[in-house]
Amino acid sequence: MITKRIWRIFWITLVIALPVRLYQTLFLLEADTGFYTDGYLTTAIVFIALMVGCLLLYADTARSPVPVPELPLQSLPAAVTAMFTGFLFCGQSLFSLLGVPSVENTVMNGILAAAGILAGIILLVQAYGHAVGKNFWRDHPLPALLPPLWGCVCLVALFITYSGSVNIAENVYDTFSVVFLLLFFFAYAKLHAGIEPERSARDAVRFGLMAIQFAVVTVVPELVLRVMGVSPVTSYPFGMYLMNGVAALFVFFFLLALHRAKPVSLPAQDEDGGESDEGEEDDPGDETQDFADRLNEAYGATETFLPREKSPFPKNNSENDR
Repeated sequence: MITKRIWRIFWITLVIALPVRLYQTLFLLEADTGFYTDGYLTTAIVFIALMVGCLLLYADTARSPVPVPELPLQSLPAAVTAMFTGFLFCGQSLFSLLGVPSVENTVMNGILAAAGILAGIILLVQAYGHAVGKNFWRDHPLPALLPPLWGCVCLVALFITYSGSVNIAENVYDTFSVVFLLLFFFAYAKLHAGIEPERSARDAVRFGLMAIQFAVVTVVPELVLRVMGVSPVTSYPFGMYLMNGVAALFVFFFLLALHRAKPVSLPAQDEDGGESDEGEEDDPGDETQDFADRLNEAYGATETFLPREKSPFPKNNSENDR
């Protein structure tokens, strides 16, 4: 389903970017200021590696065939990680309402929390769907848009939070992480709703892998800082880092299930480029005979359909003029 070249680009990008990020965190970070002692050198290396990886992923998925998978996809790892993601979305949203706000703006914090709770509920439904192999969004697609709606609200909250921040590098990582999660959730919703399935499957692959890359280079260093007892270098709440990290795990296991999925068999095409059905008959007389047989069976009579011929009475008969 997903070509080896696409996976290779994904892993090579992570192998380059993640060690540099960990080196920054362990040896270059000034705990008091949150800046790196080498200026923007290692930051540039990480960001260029990620951007080149994203461009290569986009280009390679554009030229590589991505067959539409047969839905629903039943995957226990995807179901488990989707369940934990849903619980984290709901838990972090409730904590921001009752405990420490995620955004200083009270109204924006309430909107973000409401969007997070709704998105968490939908993720729990998706977890059940992946566990039992059921697609809930084919007939009811609108609820599937709640996770990407959370992404839109989160981007607005990030803009409000980071407008007074000076650590630009960390802000960029966090913002791109949410952007690609938003784009993946949107492609996921379209794929399960049956909207542009081929394009949606391609977008789910490209944006899903990009979201995982940025989630790894943001969540892993943050976890290292927590273990070291160092205060966070961004205003992004730690609970939302956990949300992004577990959501990235869900994306990863979903893409693995997508990779192993059986593609949908498309109808065969004839030489003229039109679709042909296996049960379609070329002779229209067979359809007429079938209809006659049905009448005979229903009424116990013998019905015969004869081809239409010209009337022997030419006067006032418009058929003879044809």
